[in-house]
Amino acid sequence: MASTVPVRPDSSQSGFDADLLEALTACSELINTGRSDAGEGIRDLADVQSFADRYAFRGRAATPRDVARLRAYRARLDAVAVACEAGGQEAAIAMLNDLLAETGAVPQIVAHDGRGPHVHVSRPDDPMADRMAAHLAMGLGQLVVAGESERLRSCASPTCRDVFIDLSRNRSRRYCDSRTCGNRLHVAAYRARRAAAG
Repeated sequence: MASTVPVRPDSSQSGFDADLLEALTACSELINTGRSDAGEGIRDLADVQSFADRYAFRGRAATPRDVARLRAYRARLDAVAVACEAGGQEAAIAMLNDLLAETGAVPQIVAHDGRGPHVHVSRPDDPMADRMAAHLAMGLGQLVVAGESERLRSCASPTCRDVFIDLSRNRSRRYCDSRTCGNRLHVAAYRARRAAAG
């Protein structure tokens, strides 16, 4: 798993609060570790702990059992993303409710690390994989409830399978990263036009 620092999107762009944006960013990152052609992104305990640390999951440390559980949750979150993208709101809701129930989600209001009151959906002593899956499922659930599930989509590049959250005002973003995937397609189209003209 890459050790990059996650991008914290600007909440003013979408109207979503910082906690929701962080959950959706983490969810996209987790799903993409399973979609990557480069290989398994959650290989071992260090990968789980690294992911947890990047997204400030405090409390009980990850255990070896969390590796397999997080991989299974990742596949289920990916299925929710596919349902959202296909307009399958009822299926997405059913899958999210199952995930929240299975992870034992119990919403609580907390304040820590200089952050004001916000909602956690699990207790700090719950298993790490369950805590992460509950938090990410709740983020997707909020997106669905807000009628914004179409903002979760797959990259339009034929060589990329990553999911992303489209935070553009007019919901027009097509690529996970316009500097890489988008630019590659634009350059290829330009070269094809030049070759056809020449």
